[in-house]
Amino acid sequence: MRTRFTPLFNGLFRASLLSVASIGTAVAATGNCAALGSLPATLEVGEGLQQALQSPVAITRVAVGDPKIADVRVTGDQGILLTGVAPGATTLMIWSACASAPRQSMVFVQGKASAAMTTVSLPATGDPTLPSQVQTDIRFVEVSRTKLKEAGTSIYGKGSNNFLIGAPGTVPGTGVRPGTVPIIAPNIPLANDMFNIVWGGGSSKFLGIVNALEGSGFAYTLARPSLVALSGQSASFLAGGEIPIPVPSANSNSYSIEYKEFGIRLTLTPTVVSNDRIALKVAPEVSELDYNNGVTIGGTTVPAFTIRRTDTSISLADGESFVISGLISTRNASEVNKFPGLGDIPVLGAFFRNSSINREERELLMIVTPHLVQPLAANAPLPSLPGERLRNYDPNWYRLYFLENGNFDKRSGLSQ
Repeated sequence: MRTRFTPLFNGLFRASLLSVASIGTAVAATGNCAALGSLPATLEVGEGLQQALQSPVAITRVAVGDPKIADVRVTGDQGILLTGVAPGATTLMIWSACASAPRQSMVFVQGKASAAMTTVSLPATGDPTLPSQVQTDIRFVEVSRTKLKEAGTSIYGKGSNNFLIGAPGTVPGTGVRPGTVPIIAPNIPLANDMFNIVWGGGSSKFLGIVNALEGSGFAYTLARPSLVALSGQSASFLAGGEIPIPVPSANSNSYSIEYKEFGIRLTLTPTVVSNDRIALKVAPEVSELDYNNGVTIGGTTVPAFTIRRTDTSISLADGESFVISGLISTRNASEVNKFPGLGDIPVLGAFFRNSSINREERELLMIVTPHLVQPLAANAPLPSLPGERLRNYDPNWYRLYFLENGNFDKRSGLSQ
């Protein structure tokens, strides 16, 4: 017997088939949610290059935090095409039917590279043994060297007819020039900041002074901040202080006070990619007060700031180190003051001129070293704290007088 469907029943049958197909698709998509796992914590792509990603579930929407750094578009139902636009870091968000909240990962766009377009599949399952805490050690090393040379001659002579010859600042009756003190005769100066050799004077009408100085200096600064942060979270550090700065108020003669931070500042964001790879975004900064270039506001001298900073993203294994920033600067300054004409005479012209050379070298390095760490077990003995042995230090009179030698500077505990 042949069965015939009426148009109404035929329409309902087709609607049922479509509903079953939709439900099957949704079930299939939901079934693959477990296979989705988590997106890669970081993605790297070269500037001007592309990278394709495949997802086990259908993608409903994609977005990037900064389109000036990276561009993203959906290819098909489960494909993504990521394009590096400019060097930098941004975020990639992917929405799917598995959850209302998007999956998020960091995208690092490197400079011009020769890598070809690659296809990356999302990991099927997350790794429950993946470490989640990173300790990052930053070493700031600064070396400063200075070299100074100065040489000059001051000549003073006076005849019976009031004839006078003298170096700048030695004219009688004009007072003592700044930075000098009178000796032997009025208004005959010595340079306080240089070595002096004097000849003549007494009954003689001639007095000569040779001023000379050669100096050198060395300074070494080391700071080693260490921070622990969860993977994907930021941590910051500041060792320094705050200086009050007067700020003139608008349309009044009053001043308000604002505080400006200075010192050693560090902001970092570590991301654990695998058991042997850490992606690290780090922004260290070193600043110090500079009163030589300061300004005066309301009668108060406000210093300028000398700042060295860097902001970069790197990828390291546990315990590896990178020099993320280096600065070598050299400054040479030379000055010659001379009597016109006489100062140009070979050899003898040295008695009619003053010369100085100032050389300054400064070198700054910033080194970063990340470590995957785990907390100490519950009830585990803690290492001794710095100065723990001196916490209850209270020697008796006999020990204080006869035995104590003041040797308190031995480092111990966590400072090691």
